[in-house]
Amino acid sequence: MLKQMVRWLKRNRPELVATDLEIPFNAFPRKNAETRPREALSRSEMEAILSAARKDIEAIWSTFQAGKTLLSQVDREAIARERDLSRLDLDDLGVMLAVIVEHYGGLVPPQNVTLERGAGRWRLHFASLKHGGNQKLASYLHTLPETLIPYMIAIGAQSYANPEALRELRRDCMSDHLLLDGREVMTWSKGRSNRVQRRSFLRDKSLSVPHLIDQVVEMTALLMPHVPAHDRERLFLVASINGTRAIKLIPDYLMSKHVRLFAQRHGLVDEKGAPLALTLAALRTTGLTLAHETLGHDILKTQILANHATPDTTQRYIDRPIVRKAQERIIGDLQLRFVEAIRSPHDEADDERDADVATVQAEYATAAGFICKDPLAGVGEGQKTGRLCTAWLGCFTCPNAVIPLDPGVLIRLLSTRDALVAARQALAPDRWRLLYAPKLEILEHDILPRFSPELHLAASMEAAPALPVIE
Repeated sequence: MLKQMVRWLKRNRPELVATDLEIPFNAFPRKNAETRPREALSRSEMEAILSAARKDIEAIWSTFQAGKTLLSQVDREAIARERDLSRLDLDDLGVMLAVIVEHYGGLVPPQNVTLERGAGRWRLHFASLKHGGNQKLASYLHTLPETLIPYMIAIGAQSYANPEALRELRRDCMSDHLLLDGREVMTWSKGRSNRVQRRSFLRDKSLSVPHLIDQVVEMTALLMPHVPAHDRERLFLVASINGTRAIKLIPDYLMSKHVRLFAQRHGLVDEKGAPLALTLAALRTTGLTLAHETLGHDILKTQILANHATPDTTQRYIDRPIVRKAQERIIGDLQLRFVEAIRSPHDEADDERDADVATVQAEYATAAGFICKDPLAGVGEGQKTGRLCTAWLGCFTCPNAVIPLDPGVLIRLLSTRDALVAARQALAPDRWRLLYAPKLEILEHDILPRFSPELHLAASMEAAPALPVIE
């Protein structure tokens, strides 16, 4: 908030701030280190939520499609010309919908309009009651708050977007993936971050994010002429049937209210049998926690998935007793293997390593993105002929290194560079300068400039792979 205020002052009231005033990117590091972990749902609770959302989405989309079919079966031009409602068969649902679209811009007229004395619109009021009421009629034509929420839940659960960022999604948030056929990239902005957030999705299932966003775009199209200019780029537009009849981006309070009503309507309960306290914020936390488990509890891979700047932020999302136990188990297994390796006879260890050579995929001998001409040649410093090279980061100066100029290699090189830069903050300065500064200099000044701007652009659209921790 402070940064936003300072930026506003520099832009709008420059005389009030110093011209050279700058605020560090992270002015208060680890300020949230002691914050309580965010609440997350269990896997079974999440599955129940998505099952309920799927059920609602299928019914909502079916109703909207039925409305389109009914409108296509009537003469809308003739209905648009007719001013005498008594000459129209309002008992026909298609005719009734056409009257709403052609005479009222697609918005169901409120009761004070249909029952206005002397206006002759009372037939609309009683026809509306016969067809299920204003809310039912509106569901054939456009989105309502309660029909948007299942879509927001399904999209939020798959994208891991923050609630406010999800609410403010743009109508053009989906674009074709530059490199992979059949995949589309969803982009959005997060208030506290200057970086654009991205996730790619397959368009292969009815509940896939690209399909869901297409449906919301279509169901909100009728509202566009009525929406204020500042909301017309937004995706989640609603028209309220009760109260003020406002047509705009769904407000946050209304979003929270209908998320609670969604849980109540479907009778969702937690693992203790109590009513489920569902929030959109819990979807991000839960999704990242479950993804962390799927990714083998790799914090760096989860960080990439979450679009977080540092692993510390990711850790606060996934810090759960069950996750801590899994991490302790992994550390214990690694410690056990380390102790066994020390206690075992040297010759047996050599035999095991020799036996492993035959099964190793030599093309992946380096994590930096290179291809080695012969990773068993033993030409690297401290390596032996016939054994797989273990010189992590040694490839930058290795004579066997071959660097293909393709996006996949560039993505890994950029991740390596970021890891080396991050290590500068974590390691002792002398140690970093001795071991890693030369490699970073070679990478930045000799290797990365070989890749074209087009390859850099393609690489920036992809999620970076997780690399082994530098130390």
